Amino acid sequence: MAEWTLTCYDGRAFPLPTPLAWRLEYGVGDPCDSFWVRTLWTAGQEDILADATRIQVTEGGEVVFTGVVDECETTWSAQGCTAEISGRGMQALLLDNQAEAVDFGLATWEEILRRYVTPYGIALERAVNLPAVAWFSVSSGSSCWKVLYDFARYHGGAVPRFTPGGKLALHPWEEGTPVALDEGVPVTKLVRRDKRYGVLSQVTVKDVSGWARQTVENPEFRARGGQCSRVILLPRNTGYQARRYQAQFQLDRSAAELRTVEVTVALPFAAWPGDLVDLDRSGWGGGGRWRVKESKVTLGEAGYATTLVLADPQAVF
Repeated sequence: MAEWTLTCYDGRAFPLPTPLAWRLEYGVGDPCDSFWVRTLWTAGQEDILADATRIQVTEGGEVVFTGVVDECETTWSAQGCTAEISGRGMQALLLDNQAEAVDFGLATWEEILRRYVTPYGIALERAVNLPAVAWFSVSSGSSCWKVLYDFARYHGGAVPRFTPGGKLALHPWEEGTPVALDEGVPVTKLVRRDKRYGVLSQVTVKDVSGWARQTVENPEFRARGGQCSRVILLPRNTGYQARRYQAQFQLDRSAAELRTVEVTVALPFAAWPGDLVDLDRSGWGGGGRWRVKESKVTLGEAGYATTLVLADPQAVF
């Protein structure tokens, strides 16, 4: 059974009563991880909720969620008093804080961490060494998350995401034994989704002068009638390889949306984002190997359920 613990701004810890219902949602950076829980409450203790800033959820002694409390609500009625608490994963701290505009002659990974990550109490799950980037620019209005994502994903090839323990992970996916979703698993719902909207057929990146430009295409999607282009402006001194990578990355990331599968399993924590899944159900046209893009775990009147959003194993997130 999941155990929920609130932590207040002054360090006080408060275990929640056994929840009536809850939801934990996990992604790969976008959307941000989130939580919601409803529990019985004692009228008159509302100030505990008002002081709460963090929440941690454990299952069987293992931490399965760490996050930031965004909103608390208590309701008193003839049926008694209940509390609802909601919020997001630790990524919220980077999303909510804005970075100042700056141009780096040479941006190092250590400097990015020092400026945009560690000030918010966020630690790395594993040490990584990303290459320095020449002429790296932070535009006005960028969140700390965008700075981190652009540096790590565009230039370092790393996928920034957060662990259930609330730490920042940038190491490659671990290609372990795939999770088997075969006839022996209590799958209650299957959805195959083929979506053309938002899939790009062409991306052009250019500097602000318009002279230096690079265009890449998705020939397979174009051959199937796809017509959706984007133009991205980059700083004047962006090099040829950086321009091409930005274009190809945007193209590849949109292609990951072309086909997805949604699976609902009557079990908690059936798989985590990044896990490989082998889907083998008779009479189903969405079988094969997939990678988990999103995972939502819920407890309600019908019991436990995990809903997984699956994408191509080679998809760019």
